[in-house]
Amino acid sequence: MIVYPGIRISIRKDEVALDDGRKVMREVVDHPGSAAIIPFIANDEILLIKQYRYAVNETIYEIPAGTLDKGETFFECASRELEEETGYKAGILTPLAVIYPSPGILNETMHLYKATNLIKTKTNHQADESIKGIVTIKVKEASEMIKRGEIKDAKTVCCILMMM
Repeated sequence: MIVYPGIRISIRKDEVALDDGRKVMREVVDHPGSAAIIPFIANDEILLIKQYRYAVNETIYEIPAGTLDKGETFFECASRELEEETGYKAGILTPLAVIYPSPGILNETMHLYKATNLIKTKTNHQADESIKGIVTIKVKEASEMIKRGEIKDAKTVCCILMMM
């Protein structure tokens, strides 16, 4: 049963039979999917976005990412989001992995990409975004920021650690 029919997501409440026959309720966020990109400005340097996130009431470091538009492929989404959020197009966009950001409550699949041979264009931030800046950082330093608790965003942590 749909309990919230949103614009980009919906929330439903399902009665589920477990393997042992018990019936339980599950709340599920239906999500169209997303793409996230770790952009390399140089061999060992990446771009990170500083963005305010209302849900956690913090400005956090993260890689560019976004939700699929209707009819869009994950590759197209990744290309679009990279340029919108950083002002760069990828010369090469390489698939890295597909992850489930929060499989306990969310059916989203997130496709991770590595962007190299970047070409400078211009940003096109969406009206509902709160991007505070873009930083260039060495991958090793980003890894240290994860250890210090300065980078907490799961997709960003995942991609940085994949590059180590």
